Amino acid sequence: MKLYRYSIFVIILFSLIFSDCSKKDSRVTIEFWTLQLSPTFDNYFNDLIKKYESLHPDISIRWVDVPYDAAIQKLLAAISAGNPPDVVNLSADFLAKFNGINALVDFSALYPRDTFNIFLPNALENCTFENKIVALPWYLNTYILIYNKEYLSRAKFYQKDIPKTFDEQIQFIKKYKDRTGKFALFWNIGKESYLPIMLESEGVSMTNPEMTKATFNSDKGVKLISEWVDLYRNGYLESESIIKPASTIIEPYQSGQVAMVFTGPVFLKRVKENAPTIYKNTDVAQPVVGSTGRHELAVMSISILGTSEHKKEAADFAFFLTNAENQLAFSKITTTYPSVIEALKDSFFIFDDGTLETKARRIGTVALPYATRLRSYLQHPRFDQLRDAFDEAIQNACLGKLTTKETMNKAAEEWNRILKDYAEM
Repeated sequence: MKLYRYSIFVIILFSLIFSDCSKKDSRVTIEFWTLQLSPTFDNYFNDLIKKYESLHPDISIRWVDVPYDAAIQKLLAAISAGNPPDVVNLSADFLAKFNGINALVDFSALYPRDTFNIFLPNALENCTFENKIVALPWYLNTYILIYNKEYLSRAKFYQKDIPKTFDEQIQFIKKYKDRTGKFALFWNIGKESYLPIMLESEGVSMTNPEMTKATFNSDKGVKLISEWVDLYRNGYLESESIIKPASTIIEPYQSGQVAMVFTGPVFLKRVKENAPTIYKNTDVAQPVVGSTGRHELAVMSISILGTSEHKKEAADFAFFLTNAENQLAFSKITTTYPSVIEALKDSFFIFDDGTLETKARRIGTVALPYATRLRSYLQHPRFDQLRDAFDEAIQNACLGKLTTKETMNKAAEEWNRILKDYAEM
């Protein structure tokens, strides 16, 4: 009798176990990749995923965080291997590459067009290619000037001397080095170069509107580029400004090597954590602009891979991730801005408690709706080849291998070849 009861107990126990396993297996699993947000934001994403799963008991979210610098290679490898994520966080700078290989889902094929009116138009524009919305804009940033008040004071510079234009920036760089023997600014000009931002802000397009011909080697373009090349040749810019990637832009500032840096306010937190003494003497100013007054918009986005077996479920999660409530919550723990108009209306973005973070946030809030993608060449699927050709030309000019005009003409020839090859595919 005891053996019989024990057997019944074992059967019931196994039935419960297998029943539970069956339940788990029946859920749809959505794999979601982010770019270098763990472990800093583990609590935010774990809570967000828990909430989503409680609202959608038939969905399981598997969150994977990947290093920023390795993201493109990892995603391309995952696509080639046939096991990419369903939902992926990409910089909008990279969307053209994946759209060019038809790897991304068109959200507007899944939702009515007016669904996307919740987003800032300039942010959504960064995610739209040939009228296809291949990503939802997520968190945003624009550029500000970050500077060391103590360093400037020692060199007898005052508030009125803070550069507002690229012309003023060039003059400031020279005067500061002449007075102090030290570098005023670190800015990447030869590796993942920021010079295209300067050119387009000054009204010089990198290509024609059809993206079939390079135009940066015009007389005006060469003149503007030459001014920065001359700064390098004459010792006014650090030697590493032509070889370091954009991801390192804040390092010379937080180590005290330079007096200012032109980048996103998101880097303030890193300075605060890594260099508290530098941070204590840090202040911020409005974006440096060219003659057009235009400045750069940086967009992080959320895409759905075309290989996903659960496109609608993945897209629903993408909309949850980017809704006003969740974007506002994320902005409150980062120095970033939401892409949803309703979230940006929150008083948080104009509140001033006297701290550097709120000052930077207010400057960005005013600038954000008018920011735009200045590096228009990033909309081309072969933007990386174009970027590398331009960067190499800048490096050659800085090292004096050829004149600036010669290097720009050679780079333009290479761009024209790349653009033509793609057009003829």
